Amino acid sequence: MLESRKSRQLELRVGRLKARARTKQQWLEKLLSSSTENPRQSQLRKRWIAEALDRIKDTQDRLAYRASLIDAYSEHLHVLEMTLMGAAEEKGSKTESKS
Repeated sequence: MLESRKSRQLELRVGRLKARARTKQQWLEKLLSSSTENPRQSQLRKRWIAEALDRIKDTQDRLAYRASLIDAYSEHLHVLEMTLMGAAEEKGSKTESKS
């Protein structure tokens, strides 16, 4: 029950994030499809695009770093799990042999 509630909450959160992303994408496409009225606006738009691309690159770098940390931690947990499962089987077989 608790797991299904957690997965439902995760689905809702992912759905909200995707809806927000779609809305932002539509806004961006609309903004970029409009023409600039003068060279100053054109220059400001170019600067804004460059800054936005820099922010995106920085965010992608941070996400890649976090993903690598999560991968390393996940691998560590897997090794611990295997070690503990091996110890549990070993202990179980020793108990059976004593009986």
